[in-house]
Amino acid sequence: MREDLRQNVEGMARIVGQLLDIAELDALAVDPEEKADLRSVAAEVAEFVAPLALAQGKDVALLGASEPVWVRGNTEMLSRAIRNLAENAINHTSIGSTVEFVVDGDGTVSVLDHGPGIPEDERNLIFRRFWRRDRRKQGSTGLGLSIVQRIAELHAATVTVENRCPHGARFSLKFDPTAV
Repeated sequence: MREDLRQNVEGMARIVGQLLDIAELDALAVDPEEKADLRSVAAEVAEFVAPLALAQGKDVALLGASEPVWVRGNTEMLSRAIRNLAENAINHTSIGSTVEFVVDGDGTVSVLDHGPGIPEDERNLIFRRFWRRDRRKQGSTGLGLSIVQRIAELHAATVTVENRCPHGARFSLKFDPTAV
């Protein structure tokens, strides 16, 4: 009973946090002069979510650029977007597999999983607030990807999703790279 209560409290805290994120994003203006190191942000998120992945029998890997990748953007907001993608990937990837963070020098960060992928007819729906494939499944509010989409919009970035062969998904955020 204690474990069930703890999980319920954690779930409610996550929902409240996501609702606060949405409210904050509605009022946020990104300073066009602000810069962030995309590789550093991805590394920090990977480190943050690693215990969650390991607890579920999954691993995390950071790949790609070994040097800083500077983009126009707010470090905290980029972290929230990548963290939402990472948490989704961990929740949907199979046990014994690795969630990969790939940072490219062109200002793209991708999060790859080994889950079921995203059906073609759902790819536009998944970014809507409160949309969930299975409303009976607990633990999802349908807010995470809408937060990612809003952060991308605020940064004049694009978010894309594609399926991997033989299974899994690749979510990518493409930012405008900038010189240091």
